[in-house]
Amino acid sequence: MNHQAGNFAHVIIPSPLKEPLTYRVPIELKEFVCAGMRVLIPLGKRKISGIILELTSETSLTKTRDVLAVLDPGPILDAPLLKLSQWISRYYLASLGEVVTTVLPPSSRVESQRIVVAISDSVPTENLLGKKILDVVLREKGQISVKALTRKLSNANLSNALEQLQSVGAVEIRERLSGQRRRKRTSSSEFGDLSDTGQEKLVLSAEQHEALAAVNARLKKGGFATFLLHGVTGSGKTEVYLRAMECVRKTGRQSLILTPEISLTPQLLDRLNVRFPGKVGVLHSGLTGAERWAQWWQIKRGNIDVVVGARSAVFAPLPELGLIIVDEEHDGSYKQDEGLRYNGRDVAVVRGKFSGCPVILGSATPSLESYENCRQGRYQFLEISQRVQQRPLPSIEIVDLRCQFKPADSTSIGGAAHLRPAQKRSAERLISQPLGDAVRRNFENKRQTLIFLNRRGFANFLQCKLCGYVWRCSYCSVTLTLHLRRKVVRCHHCDFSRPATELCLRCGNESLAGVGVGTEQIEKVLQDLVPKARVARMDRDTTSKRGSHEELIRRWQQGDIDILIGTQMITKGHDVSGVTLVGALLADMSLNLPDFRSAERTFQILSQVAGRSGRGDDPGRVIIQTYEPEHYAIQPLLTHDYKGFFAAEIEFRRTLGYPPFGRLVNLRLDGLKAENVEAKAKAMASKLRETQSRTPKYREQIEILGPTPAPIEKLRNRYRWQLLLKGKQIGSLIELANLARATFTRLRSVRMHIDVDPYNML
Repeated sequence: MNHQAGNFAHVIIPSPLKEPLTYRVPIELKEFVCAGMRVLIPLGKRKISGIILELTSETSLTKTRDVLAVLDPGPILDAPLLKLSQWISRYYLASLGEVVTTVLPPSSRVESQRIVVAISDSVPTENLLGKKILDVVLREKGQISVKALTRKLSNANLSNALEQLQSVGAVEIRERLSGQRRRKRTSSSEFGDLSDTGQEKLVLSAEQHEALAAVNARLKKGGFATFLLHGVTGSGKTEVYLRAMECVRKTGRQSLILTPEISLTPQLLDRLNVRFPGKVGVLHSGLTGAERWAQWWQIKRGNIDVVVGARSAVFAPLPELGLIIVDEEHDGSYKQDEGLRYNGRDVAVVRGKFSGCPVILGSATPSLESYENCRQGRYQFLEISQRVQQRPLPSIEIVDLRCQFKPADSTSIGGAAHLRPAQKRSAERLISQPLGDAVRRNFENKRQTLIFLNRRGFANFLQCKLCGYVWRCSYCSVTLTLHLRRKVVRCHHCDFSRPATELCLRCGNESLAGVGVGTEQIEKVLQDLVPKARVARMDRDTTSKRGSHEELIRRWQQGDIDILIGTQMITKGHDVSGVTLVGALLADMSLNLPDFRSAERTFQILSQVAGRSGRGDDPGRVIIQTYEPEHYAIQPLLTHDYKGFFAAEIEFRRTLGYPPFGRLVNLRLDGLKAENVEAKAKAMASKLRETQSRTPKYREQIEILGPTPAPIEKLRNRYRWQLLLKGKQIGSLIELANLARATFTRLRSVRMHIDVDPYNML
């Protein structure tokens, strides 16, 4: 290893500090340290771990503290990952500390704790606070951390009292390092089935072969390139991925494949473990801290050929990265909505550029941004227009709900065990007659049915039939959803819940009733519709326990479930040959969201769920129920016409200057008091408009929209306002947003979050 000579180290610590801290490198450590290494450093009275960003020969500081120790034999972040971290910091306007905290597993962080240990319980002290401290320490079996002691004795100045107790020999203050866990060795068999699933290597179609040839040509030539692989559902994109990864392995390099959600990982793992036995690593948030830390080191040591995982796996420390694949690249799950608001797909492309390797973006319904990048020549377009073995795409028919039903009744809470006749008639409205008949016939033919409704729970909210009162969340500006099986109403944003009751809190009558529909109600309807069918439900309520999602998917694949109802988690990636019927209920629900991407999301999710049908030997059928059958996001579904939808949507985006023809940065302020947040948002807007008026570049290139309350104005007990910066040049937008960050006075009561390229506008 070539070590850089340097007297001082700029060290990134896990905090929002804008700049790294400078420490002196002791002579005895100079030959061991280099950029990317994890070191132990003093910070105040604590000792914590940090990452060396760079070494320098001199500093302007007159006094510095020393690096205490090197924690690993080599750098934990290589040069491309360090470079990527700096890019993320600049682009997403986050501190390097926040970026590194996201990049590294939580178990990598080391911090010292000061522990108060009782030496004697009979030492006299006249200090009342000292006596309280001693009592607390003795009650805690003779030792307690200073942090825990401070919480127990709030508003007390412990420093002087602890020094006095030390001076008379009553206690000792000891220091203990936390976070340095032994790294357990793991194998990929802990995360997937290594047994041969009987899958045979498929014979590639001409289009598959052409796509693979283009990728392999770049792999042999070397260097960075981005491919968009547009393949219809069931076209064999995964087989192209697998063969490209096999080509990468032959060169001694490794591959990284990202999926939008953890739920897609088990099925993909089965296929990867057959092709790369014992050489598959897994990284996602569903792992325990110990598992994630162990996998990180297995990958870092080069013991893994392929890493698979969700969004955060984009930071996997592969030493010889040769290929990055982003499956379902259009999916909004790649965008982080809290903390460091990065887009995993975009970061993957930048990482490929810094690592000098190709990137494949795959989807049956590419994002408009990616497809436009192909039209502009930035990405290379690859297409697979036919399913494997020339299987037909499913036939799609649309049911106009306006012609099907009369106005709905509401649902009483009292029917937890059985729906009364009037309620049952109301519930049966949720399935149109064409879909109900199709479900029965499909069951009689011993085939599987998938029913999609992107709303969990039993009813959307409870409303009083007498006074109109609606039960809302105490902490968010949304209604509480009825979950009848558990007899609770719950907020799907903050998880606040209360027991469900028919008693109206306003008028005192037992007149609350459920309004709307969710997957739980559909499950009950289908059980009544097809009594002998094995019906199951897949949503966040049924898959919250660890391993429950994988178990449900296995049962579905093995044919142990006849009818599966679910939210959007059933629409992605699952390949089950027995599914020949798909029903989409209230298909246009997402069209009504206040978001310029609502049509795109609707088309994508309906195309994806339709693609679950007919993937085996039998042809598939899809029935889409909608109140807007003429909408341009619905009509192209009939002929699986992505390009037709793109042509309509791209003109809407061009007219209004939305992505991909414009860029956005969202400045969101939140706080505990609505009036404070509103005042800060308006003051921020005033400052930015003043800056804009003085700067020709900003005046010509940027439009400032707002401020306005967020569509969900109150979330987790914090009120939210937002200010949208819109323009064609992302550089100018980031500059102006950075000025907003620099001038914003951070208060405990009001915070500002900057979201570059926002995806969730609610």
